[in-house]
Amino acid sequence: MKLSNGNLRLRLVACAAVAVICLVLGVVMPEFAVMQATSWVLYGLLAVSLTLVWGHGGIFSFGQGAFFGIGAYAYSLAAINFLPVTNETFSAVALAIVAAAAVAAIVGYFIFYGNVGDVYVGIITLAMTLVFFTVLSSTADPKYHIGAAQLGGYNGISAVPPLTLPFGDGGTALTVVQSYALVVVVCALIVALLYVLLRRPFGRVLTALRQNELRTQLLAYDVRLRKLIVFTAGGAIAGVAGALYASWAMFISPGVFGLSLAAQVVIWVLVGGRVSFAGAFVGALLVQSASFALGGGAGDATPIVLGAVLIAVVLFLPMGVVPTLANGFASRHEKKLARTSLAAQAESREPRLGELPFLSESRGAALIANGLEKRFGGVKAVQEATIEFGQRGVHCLIGPNGAGKSTFFNLLVGRFPPSRGAIELEGRPITHMKSHDRVRSGLGIKLQVASIFNDLSVRENLWLAAFGRLRHARSADRRTQELIDWLGLNERADDSAGLLSHGQKQWLEIAMVVATEPSVVLLDEPTAGMTREETSRMAAMVRLLGRSVSVIVVEHDMEFVRALDVPVTVFHQGQVFASGSLDELRRDERILDIYLGRHGQEHAA
Repeated sequence: MKLSNGNLRLRLVACAAVAVICLVLGVVMPEFAVMQATSWVLYGLLAVSLTLVWGHGGIFSFGQGAFFGIGAYAYSLAAINFLPVTNETFSAVALAIVAAAAVAAIVGYFIFYGNVGDVYVGIITLAMTLVFFTVLSSTADPKYHIGAAQLGGYNGISAVPPLTLPFGDGGTALTVVQSYALVVVVCALIVALLYVLLRRPFGRVLTALRQNELRTQLLAYDVRLRKLIVFTAGGAIAGVAGALYASWAMFISPGVFGLSLAAQVVIWVLVGGRVSFAGAFVGALLVQSASFALGGGAGDATPIVLGAVLIAVVLFLPMGVVPTLANGFASRHEKKLARTSLAAQAESREPRLGELPFLSESRGAALIANGLEKRFGGVKAVQEATIEFGQRGVHCLIGPNGAGKSTFFNLLVGRFPPSRGAIELEGRPITHMKSHDRVRSGLGIKLQVASIFNDLSVRENLWLAAFGRLRHARSADRRTQELIDWLGLNERADDSAGLLSHGQKQWLEIAMVVATEPSVVLLDEPTAGMTREETSRMAAMVRLLGRSVSVIVVEHDMEFVRALDVPVTVFHQGQVFASGSLDELRRDERILDIYLGRHGQEHAA
């Protein structure tokens, strides 16, 4: 959910207050406790990087430990070489951040632009972590050095300079308390910036992407680019934590690339709460303090106890400690409002079908599919399909199950690349465009099952659709209100979209499509699950759309097709079998054979 201005201010104030408390504690605690607290805060910052990538970006990664290690090694190598020249090490911190972000960007590019599945992202990032561990463990020979810094193999790099300011002869190293204070301030600033980012349009789109990636793409957002940006930002944050950790420990070894740290980061985030930045610090504090109490990482019982804690959290606190506590303080009044919203479903009126909320009268566009073919292995799902759809009007695609019409629809949408053939929109080739680029070019797409953001409000759903077209927040705000008025959902505007009835969800998705100002609208079985009355209203809506734009409908419901009274194309065995009006096709014995199954029987005889 997006943060309101009030919530954002409250979180920023809370962030500042926690930072001040931590700074005060740093002054009164013993030096040993301050040193221990510094490491735990840095672990929390590392967990924040995974919270951003996984909790808010929906990208499960085992690579945050690797980016942490890259930042630590880059700082160590740079600080050893820079300190004699510059008398400071903050330039080494900057280099460490750049190094970690660069590696994250390179790995992320190949993952996201290579369309790697979600499951394989975790495998690839884990493999990357193990590669770094193997390589750096093999550098014990003195020939492996960068400038004055020896890599050291398993023994690691010792005598890493602490954070040093460029004052005095050879610089002035920060004390334990000063280093702790700097770490606290850096963490507070990073978390504050992340809160602000989530309040910005980028953060809203990120929330939508996590909840429904396909619909986000169909609102003209490049989900691959946004995933890459989040993954890179997560790598940079992990790099900050790694650099500060190396300066704190004044030593670093290949152990930071081990399986232990990679798994612990995931445990910290799960325990604290996957979507909570505060939970990242709480999870790291709880787990690391438990580990410390059990004798540290060398304690034989530690892995068993941590495993038991993880299982308990997953079973009894699946949202994590902080979100569970926050939800526990939710007021009964809010719950009552949710029940009231459910009871008010019947009171919401339907969209005004005498008008369409286009910003301007759309001119529509011609869409031409020329010789489209799609093979799945040795199976030809679509064969030499050529259809021209006019600049305005409605056109239905029908056919029995397995006829190829849905595959043809997905070729138009851009979900499948064609094996052969071409697609043109108003004379412009779009054959190899991704779905989000096709939407920007003028396609509006509604899927069979209402594809909306169920956990976001009605207003937020429409805002995302409007912003995808307008790319201006205030204009999107105004456009959103116009669409809410048209839908007749003013009383439900701030309710979660998942609380709407089935029909209202369908209307909401139609409004989201209209918000993109399409010149061609693609509808996949828009009446699925609707009552007769809702189907009749949908037919009126489709005819109304057809007055302004070209509308292509894939449909099974013959009553709905008859109500539309528009040109129809029949698919059979992946081919365009016949075209004409529904009455003409009903008189064609071949069509009856296909739908009644007689065609296949005659061939078998």
